[in-house]
Amino acid sequence: MQSHAFETSLIKRFRLAKAPTLEARLSGTAPIVFSRMMSNEEQPGRSVSPPPENAFTFQIPLIHANFSELKYANRTVALPEVQEPGRAFLFDLSARPTVGLTTKFDNVRAYIAQATIDDLAYERGLRSIGGLSQRIFGTKDPILFRIAQLLVPALAAPDTVSRAFIEYISLAFHDHIIRLYGGASVSTRPYEARLAPWQVRRVIEFVEENLDQNPSISELAQLCGLSSSYFAQSFKQTMGMAPHQWLMRRRIEGAKIMLRSTDLSSAHISDACGFSDPSHFARVFMRLEGCSPGEWRRLHSS
Repeated sequence: MQSHAFETSLIKRFRLAKAPTLEARLSGTAPIVFSRMMSNEEQPGRSVSPPPENAFTFQIPLIHANFSELKYANRTVALPEVQEPGRAFLFDLSARPTVGLTTKFDNVRAYIAQATIDDLAYERGLRSIGGLSQRIFGTKDPILFRIAQLLVPALAAPDTVSRAFIEYISLAFHDHIIRLYGGASVSTRPYEARLAPWQVRRVIEFVEENLDQNPSISELAQLCGLSSSYFAQSFKQTMGMAPHQWLMRRRIEGAKIMLRSTDLSSAHISDACGFSDPSHFARVFMRLEGCSPGEWRRLHSS
């Protein structure tokens, strides 16, 4: 789920201390990658030009910044005087973009290859998407800004989020960008497909037998013989919640059984139920149950 190669590349190109990164592989080709890029001081010079690639990135500012002189190859592109939160800036990596770094900045960066755009569109029965474009560079995009805000805590503590969560965010990101920036005609009718009873049973059995694991949407979809995107939408229609939300609730239910019927420590239960550490377990338990695991055990132990 974490991608050290992407992180290392961004640190070098933008002269960063770190670039926390998460990735999701949904189509069997290049991953969708989210990174947080932050610099607390202005730096002289420019970012390092990336190798040409048939891929796109969105830079989504979290604070006001003032990048100077965007260049595509040898062509200079005008930037808004201030790049403000709520806007999304689309870059075509085939043109090897670079920017001046004489500004403080804090961005969420989303990367997606053209092959991944088309593969996921094909899974949904859509036509090939012939690239992405913006009519106005840095257009306001409250949806991408909200996705960026949701990713900030995940990027700060990647061990506390499931693979299913990052993949679900990635599918929502793909659905949004192909409609707004790729010209795809995406139906707005209510989604009606549901999982068959045998598919629901297979997913439940797999998760309960592997409660300490971190299954991806892709793995669960394969159990049902479905594509990742079709499975995610059908699962939510059937179960009333997204896969990552359901997985977290199943883990809490498993933990409650162990709290009620054993003397195992919270640390042991946390590990057995797939949480990153006891504090992560305690936070999720408090959010879903309204009390700590210890308090719940005292009230319900046999």
